Amino acid sequence: MDQSQFEFGETLSIPPKNDSESLTIDNHEEILKELATLTYENKKLTLVNQLVAGLAHEIRNPLTIMKGFLQLIKPDLDRLQKSDIADLLLSEIHRTNGLIEEFLNVTRPREQTLEKVSIVPFLRNILVLYQSEATINKCTLSTNLQNLSQPSFAMIDSGQLKQVFLNMVKNSIEAIRCANRDNGYISLSVFRRLHTIDIHIRDNGIGMDETTKSKLFQPFFTTKKKGTGLGLFLCKQIIQNHRGTIEVNSTPMLGTTFMIQLPIISAD
Repeated sequence: MDQSQFEFGETLSIPPKNDSESLTIDNHEEILKELATLTYENKKLTLVNQLVAGLAHEIRNPLTIMKGFLQLIKPDLDRLQKSDIADLLLSEIHRTNGLIEEFLNVTRPREQTLEKVSIVPFLRNILVLYQSEATINKCTLSTNLQNLSQPSFAMIDSGQLKQVFLNMVKNSIEAIRCANRDNGYISLSVFRRLHTIDIHIRDNGIGMDETTKSKLFQPFFTTKKKGTGLGLFLCKQIIQNHRGTIEVNSTPMLGTTFMIQLPIISAD
């Protein structure tokens, strides 16, 4: 091509060796941006893993010593009718150890124990576990599981996915509580596709703005006073390890919908 024939702003096509598809400069720039983003995210996760492992080790050791001493002096406190102090401190140590364990889950390789599971009964059991909690918080749980006539099976780690959906429902209840609603609702809807099953968890809670939504799955990002910022981060990791996806739609003061998609297998 003569330089005089090339106009500024025109896309310059670079034919690949097989001539099957044109690769433009714009394509190169987009790929480079994606690679830069992935590299940055990988470095950030590596740094997070190192930081968490080191902090967890340093915190857990003195907690273990404190717990041992408290258990030793607890009989003396019982005689002084101060057992409530020991119980409170032991409870707080137990809670802190739980938080440390959650932090450590970020750094540990997640080994999966996959099994063939029928999704509908699995999800129905999740709702049963949170039914009483929802009632206490003036929330109505609804689902369309009863309308699904065709069984849907997936190869999943039941324990890990149970953690995901329990976390989702818990977040919905907390969002409704923050909105001070007397008519809160949480709906779990399932839609079967050709090769996947879509699971939508929707609530009419406080919702979130675009800034919050964009940071939602980042480690240590939280809007809760006592949150760790690891719950949704771990949920996304688990879903991705199951070759699935998770997305979110939300509007402030109207509510949030989490959309999870998982691959399904045949019933045979």
